[in-house]
This record gives sequence, structure tokens and C-alpha cells, in this order.
Amino acid sequence: MKRILLAVVLAALPALAMAGTRRALTRPPQAPRNTTIENNATCDIGTSPAATLLLPYFEVDIAKHVSQARNTIFSIINTSRSPQVARVTVWSDQGYPALWFNLFLTGYDVESISLYDVLAHGAVPQTSSLAARGMKSAANSDNARIVSLESCGASGGPLDAQVLANVQSVLTSGVGAASGCRVGSAHDAATGFVTVDVVNGCSTISPLDMSYYSQVLLFDNVLTGDYERINPDVQTGNLAGGNPLVHLKAIPEGGGPSGNTPLPYTFYDRFTPPGARRIDRRQPLPASFAARFIQGGTGRFLTDYVLWREGASPGASSCVSANAAMPFEPAVRFDEDENPTTVASAVFSNTPVASAVATTSKMFPPLTGYSVTGWMVMDLDNRAGYAAAGNPFSVTRPSQNWVSVRLSAEGRYAVDYDATSLKNGCTNGSGYVTTIIKAGTEK
Repeated sequence: MKRILLAVVLAALPALAMAGTRRALTRPPQAPRNTTIENNATCDIGTSPAATLLLPYFEVDIAKHVSQARNTIFSIINTSRSPQVARVTVWSDQGYPALWFNLFLTGYDVESISLYDVLAHGAVPQTSSLAARGMKSAANSDNARIVSLESCGASGGPLDAQVLANVQSVLTSGVGAASGCRVGSAHDAATGFVTVDVVNGCSTISPLDMSYYSQVLLFDNVLTGDYERINPDVQTGNLAGGNPLVHLKAIPEGGGPSGNTPLPYTFYDRFTPPGARRIDRRQPLPASFAARFIQGGTGRFLTDYVLWREGASPGASSCVSANAAMPFEPAVRFDEDENPTTVASAVFSNTPVASAVATTSKMFPPLTGYSVTGWMVMDLDNRAGYAAAGNPFSVTRPSQNWVSVRLSAEGRYAVDYDATSLKNGCTNGSGYVTTIIKAGTEK
């Protein structure tokens, strides 16, 4: 059996100086002067303890034996001495919550989750507030922000067979018993994304309920984590890759859902109550990215871009049909001789919230000549497409996005890493591609 190489690329968070932070937010006029908030309320995303973790994309072959199945394994780490409760939500590729469950994490705890175990067999991790704590951690009752410790006495366990069948249907066919319309795309594997939030107890409130964001979320930056994707099938992969999860800090951190953030909008902006949109304090994500690619050559290199895009909230109707084919601005590809190729936005108007897109024919015509490498610049703002759909938030700000790069070669080697964000959520906005086009990129 060929050896599977797992390459995990870790991104480091640069230290932010207290003075001279260029991307610090402008303080609202009515807010009192607060130097700490002013210097730390940045939208730059880095790998440091956070209040929410995002797994942008997963694929799980639930119909195959584990030895041949694509799988994603991710870990959640509680970096604090005190216990924490983490809410894990598994979303469809169109942004519908198919499954959610809670994890009670003792101080300095780590929980690894195999999505194959969860989605193929319904084996949700079992945690308990009665679990033994480590010698260095605080008592399981030593977190006053957890409102009901008893509710975490026994969390998780096997899913009911009917519940599991519904989850599998949502993530493969896009149809679920609880929804009145299509809530996901059709796939041969269970496909979607995952969020992990710090919360105040093991409640069962749906993430579609606005009270989840106004009453359940906490804002302690204590979680960190990573993922590993595995494809052991020698016909389709025989490789693996990994990366840190996307870490979204709460600013200011700590406490319950009271008061507003100085951030212009937040990660859960489209889910929060209309009259309290900034009650969630999680950093927003950017819209513009630069991403490297290698496509071809003697090593048969392949590059996929993993896209996470902010969709419309399903709301009370549960419908997310607008999230099935979201448009974005044109993209420009540069080869290593700086030759540009521009593609119109219509080519991209079929990407849902979570997707993996090959950098070959779906995006651009093949490279000609000797060059098989280069980079792309993408503006993923979807406001134009949502204006007609009547989304109340889409026309007032750029949409949020994330891009990761997957490089592979020879069915043996693979590496995952995050693309470079050209702006952050506070300086967000599209326009990079338009600027390049207007400037004239031909030599």
C-alpha cells in the first residue's frame, strides 16, 4: 500500500503592536475612548484562540467503508483552565443547519471529531460535565458563564436512525424532512461546512432561532483547532492534507451577549436580530483574495480552491435556494510571465456557500506555452446577485468569504493552506479585479 503523506501547513499570527495598528477600527462617535478596544478591534484573521472556529468545507463518503472513504477529522481545543461548552453545527453546502450538538470541554481539553463516524454511523462524541478533570484544570463547575451545568451532564451519543437518515439526505441530496424546499446541492458524498461556537450551556436551540445569537453565544476567545482531510482511495486520491480551522475572535471578548462590538458587522450578521445586528462580536471575513496555483507539469500538479461564501440566512422559511448559485466579480489569472487572463463573473455563478473548485477548465482556459503556474486575484462579493433576492444586508456591505488552496501531485502528495486576503472585514469591498482591468494589464 502506498504511503499517504500528510502535510499540515500552520499559519502563524503576527504580533500586533499596541501602537500603529493600521487596520484598527474607527471608534464610533458615541463610544467612550478605550485604548484597548481601539488597538485590538482588528478584522485581520489569524490563528489564535477564538470564540468561533470555521471548517470551510468537507466531503465524507458515507456509503463507503472507512478504509476507502473520503473523510474529514477536526479537533477542538480548550486553551483555558476553565471548562467551556462548544456548539458544533454541521451545515449543508447551501448554508442550512443539518445537525448540531454540544461538547462539554474540561479545562485544557481536546476533542477530535471524525465526520465519517458522525455522518455515516451517527456516532456523535459523548462528553459530560461529570467527567474527571485534569490536575492542572479548574473544577468543572468553575465557569459562571455556563448557565446550566446539569444540561451538560450527558451530551452526545448515538443519533436516532430517523434523525441520521434526515441528516444524510440533507447533505447528499439537499432534501430534508424538516424543510419545505431544497436546502443543499446533490452530491455523491456528504458535503458542507462546520462552525464551532463558545456557548453558555448545552441547549438545543436551533441556529436558525435568533435567540441563539442573542442569548446563547458567549464571547470568550478560548478555542483553537485544526482539520485533516483524508482520501485513501487510490483511484481518486491516495492523499491527505490539513490546515488550521478559520479562527474568528470576539471583539471585545468576554461575557455574555450584551452590548455592541466596534466591528462594522460580524460573522453572524445575517442571523442576528434586525434591531441588534452587532450583538454578535465575531470578526467578519473579507471578500478579496490572492491565491497561488500549479496546474500541470511533469509532476501532474493539480490545484483546487476551497471556497466558503456568506449566504442568505434560511430564516423561518428554511429556504436557501438563493445560496445554490451565488455570483461574484470577475477574476484575473496571471501566469509567471505576468500574462493576464480575465474571466467574466457569469462563469462563477454556480457556486454555493461551500465548494471546491478546480483551477482548470471550470475557471479558465488551459495555460499555453511552458508556464503552468501563476496566481489569481478574486473578488467574491455577492451583493449584486442578492440585491434582486431582497436580502436586507447584502446591499449595505460586501459579503464575507474564505479561500483555501489545495495542491496535490502524483496521487501521493498534498498540502492545504489559506489564500492571502487582500483586505479584511473592516476594510472590505471588492474592486481589485476591476482596478486591474481598468489599469490595463496587457504588456
